[in-house]
Amino acid sequence: MKSIGWVRFRWQSKGLPKPSYVITETYSLRAVNRQEKSQVSQVINSCFAQESCWNDVASSLMPWLHHQLEEKFSHHREVDCLVITHGNRVIATSLIDANRESENHLITGPCITVEYRNRGFGALLLKESLILAAQGGADVLYGVTRENSPAARFVYSKFGGVAAPYTVDLGQSSMAHRVGG
Repeated sequence: MKSIGWVRFRWQSKGLPKPSYVITETYSLRAVNRQEKSQVSQVINSCFAQESCWNDVASSLMPWLHHQLEEKFSHHREVDCLVITHGNRVIATSLIDANRESENHLITGPCITVEYRNRGFGALLLKESLILAAQGGADVLYGVTRENSPAARFVYSKFGGVAAPYTVDLGQSSMAHRVGG
């Protein structure tokens, strides 16, 4: 099943800002704890379910995202996932692929629960996700999303993000990409 309406943003890793987030004492931005896997999954599910731009691909995309989450948490090394918490609650997350050869370093992109949107958390999580992904050695970082998604319209253009049309082929258990459209 081929899907239309995708874009891939590209960032130069050398042009990224330094980590310098300012966050109040009631919020925390950090690497995920393994015990938070369930909360991370809930945030991802709610974010994709509440945005209509994902409706036509959700049945193919969500199993792939869950597989990616399971893969990240199944290894004994550090999980490439950031969270923003409010107290003990995970309110935002971003699952990252730090492989320098990846065609999509932002597996989920910034996922912010609805009640915490429009507070700058998306931009903060994007910046820190790109910085984390750049640690894998890539000179160019990529993030794939729907062209009409809030991420494409409001967040991914930050930090020098440049969009190009992209084709995504959602298969049974994988997501294949092709530049162009």
